[in-house]
Amino acid sequence: MNELQVFFNINIKQKQIDFLINTLSETSPIFHKNYILDESSENQFLISKKLEIILKKTILEMEKKFHVAVDRVNLMIEDEEINAIDVTLRENFENKNINKTTIEYLLQDIKQQIVENHPEKKIIHIIIKKCLMDGEEYNNVPFGNKCKNFVIDISFIYLKKSILSELKILMKNHQIEINKIICTNYAKSLLNYDINDLSRAGLAALDDSNLNEVGIYSKKIRKLSFFEKLFHIFT
Repeated sequence: MNELQVFFNINIKQKQIDFLINTLSETSPIFHKNYILDESSENQFLISKKLEIILKKTILEMEKKFHVAVDRVNLMIEDEEINAIDVTLRENFENKNINKTTIEYLLQDIKQQIVENHPEKKIIHIIIKKCLMDGEEYNNVPFGNKCKNFVIDISFIYLKKSILSELKILMKNHQIEINKIICTNYAKSLLNYDINDLSRAGLAALDDSNLNEVGIYSKKIRKLSFFEKLFHIFT
């Protein structure tokens, strides 16, 4: 993770935006500005002239103060509640080892089915809630263990594609690349205290040591044949 992390938190319902800069060595943000907009609808809020002016002004302020180009940010989207689709997957591993490749394929396959059935949704986070191996419960997948009956509870956290499209256009207009899109509600759930601390929540969502979150591939995984699936399961 880079030493300097820039976060833009967009609160859709309350129509406000927070600009934050964090370093890995500081417990509090070294920069934080909050602005509230009063447009009457989501679309007006996201494409408003006022938001454009605020974004341009704040980026210039950041660049002048820290002598860096603000061209890559973490985009946090905050809604009233976590939007999630929960799925329970059951597989028979025939007393073979559980390996990471197999689990990733299974989860990405389910993700693809969700996307095909809900084209208006964009999956942002894939979270392993718990799994059962022959009836024994684990908080995360114990790779390398053998089992016969495998059950895993997964939560697919999503955001509306329409909102993301507007925000991506907004970022592109200011020559800003999005490093990661984060569901703020989920990020806050990672905190043990002060769940409204946006900077800590953002950093927690970037932490690669979170064993319960599964990486999301940008490209569709090639669909495996029946025999290839068997090979993955039995290796």
